[in-house]
Amino acid sequence: MNDEEFNLYEKLVKKSTNNTFIEGEDIKTIVEDSNNNIWVGTDDGLSKIDSNFRIQNYLHNPSDQNSLSNNFVRDIKEDLNGNIWIATADGLNRLEPTNNIFTVLRERDGLPTANLSAIEVDNDGDLWVSGLKGISKIELDENGNKQIVVNYDVKDGLQGYEFLHNSSLKDDDGKLYFAGMDGFNAFYPGSSNRTPPFLSVQDIKISNKSIKDLDEFESPNLTELSEISLAHNQNDLSFEFASIHFSRPDKNRLMYKMDGVDDEWQVGDRRFASYTNLDPGEYVFNLKGSNGDGIWNENTRKINIFIAAPWYNNWTAYSIYLFLLLGLLFSVRKFEIRRQQKNAQIKESQLQIEAAKLKTKAIEAQAKTMELERRALQTDFEQKKKELDEARELQLSMLPRELPQIPNLDIAVYMKTATEVGGDYYDFHIGMDGTLTVVLGDATGHGMKAGTMVTTTKSLFNVLAPNPNIVETFHEMTRCLKLMHLEKLSMCMTMIKIIGNKIQMSAAGMPPIFIYKRESQIIEEHLIKGMPLGTFNDFPYSVVESSINSGDTILLMSDGFPELFNDKKEMFGYKQARNMFEEVSGESPEDIITKLKDAGSEWTNDADPDDDVTFVVIKVK
Repeated sequence: MNDEEFNLYEKLVKKSTNNTFIEGEDIKTIVEDSNNNIWVGTDDGLSKIDSNFRIQNYLHNPSDQNSLSNNFVRDIKEDLNGNIWIATADGLNRLEPTNNIFTVLRERDGLPTANLSAIEVDNDGDLWVSGLKGISKIELDENGNKQIVVNYDVKDGLQGYEFLHNSSLKDDDGKLYFAGMDGFNAFYPGSSNRTPPFLSVQDIKISNKSIKDLDEFESPNLTELSEISLAHNQNDLSFEFASIHFSRPDKNRLMYKMDGVDDEWQVGDRRFASYTNLDPGEYVFNLKGSNGDGIWNENTRKINIFIAAPWYNNWTAYSIYLFLLLGLLFSVRKFEIRRQQKNAQIKESQLQIEAAKLKTKAIEAQAKTMELERRALQTDFEQKKKELDEARELQLSMLPRELPQIPNLDIAVYMKTATEVGGDYYDFHIGMDGTLTVVLGDATGHGMKAGTMVTTTKSLFNVLAPNPNIVETFHEMTRCLKLMHLEKLSMCMTMIKIIGNKIQMSAAGMPPIFIYKRESQIIEEHLIKGMPLGTFNDFPYSVVESSINSGDTILLMSDGFPELFNDKKEMFGYKQARNMFEEVSGESPEDIITKLKDAGSEWTNDADPDDDVTFVVIKVK
């Protein structure tokens, strides 16, 4: 290469280095706009070539929301306002040449797909875009902004869902042509139906029950319904609604939002909305609808909803809980201080006696020492006996002094405390509606600890017994017991509620409930599993329902009876307890208890039980 050739090539290289070239190699479309600019779409972006042949490239930038949405460009058109529209593999882009900012339309803006193929502008200035899911009409306002989107598919007569890239035409008469995989479609653009649809709320279900069937709502007019007030347990809601418009009804769309739950509008053709386990408070259900041409209602259909708080979850209830807790803590603290003072006095007297005896002779000192040891043992025995007597008196003081007198029920009870006070407890409550609530409990541990648990449980029962929901009562008792931090103490409990001939039953770590059915002469055994109260929050306790009739007999018992041991270390057993009840179930409650008690005494040879033995027998008259 000579010097002349070298200088020529050097000038060409420098000139090419200072120029901008089109990014892509595979050119898909070329369009000239009204300002004589050439727009080139490639497989690697968009390029603009002005009248001076200066090139400006537009590429997708993931960190810039105002950049081209995708580099794969399928078609380019200019609208009547001078905006450039670009169909890409991921969205329809509008470029305002004055500021070089891209605005992108995708599915969330009403398009059926963001993978687009071709664009045409009709004589009214509206856009028609084809893609992988049909053809869409985009009506623009006077500034070239999107107003509504109307989608067409095979149901509207299209050759198929998929259309070819950059394969469209508008002829001199304004007729549009779009080519697809199975032929092409030709049509004259028409105007949209701008009549908004009628929004119809067809039903509201509260806990799976229609509002029309609930007594507290007297024949509600759903068309005019604007607000509803609900109880705390009516917090599962569902709405059925429709957007009614008879022009292309299958294209009608809906969107809804529950203020206080949904952050954004839920858009689609779904005609059902469901909300479960709503917290107490105020909500607003909003509903909008569009016709088949994308015209939405200007006025939102609103329903105000108020869900009240439960009776046990308000400041009045919290004040009662706090008062009861403070009273209990004060009583326990006062008792503990007295016990410590007595122990201190006993220890001080022992030290004084031992000091005096050391001054005597060796023989006398030995004799005196033996006497002191005997007295110490006697004192300890008497102290323990006194504590057990106090615990037994505390336990018995917690029991009801009188049995409830109910015309159709005959009730009998029996309790025999163990040597070290086992912590059994029973109680009754008659509600304002006549509901009889019966509990039988067994506290863990013995002595004063068990007595403390019985005292606490009775206080909670007096407050919570009117609640018709057994599971809620168990959960609230557990919550309060755990707040007291009673270490490993807990309360096993059986609870039943009787109203009329209906009975509800649940248990937390207790023996089975036996019900003798006089008509069929069989024993129903209900073993309901559940953890003791005070152990696990929100444990899923089960509630069993049954019916009782005249002559039927209910037996509740603590585990002290079936777990009695004889001289051979053999346990009486639950099966033998059931068989024994089956033999005497036809007799009166007092006679049933007498025979069960005699059977236990005979089994243990009249020895004191290791655990409390308690029966509650209820017979329907």
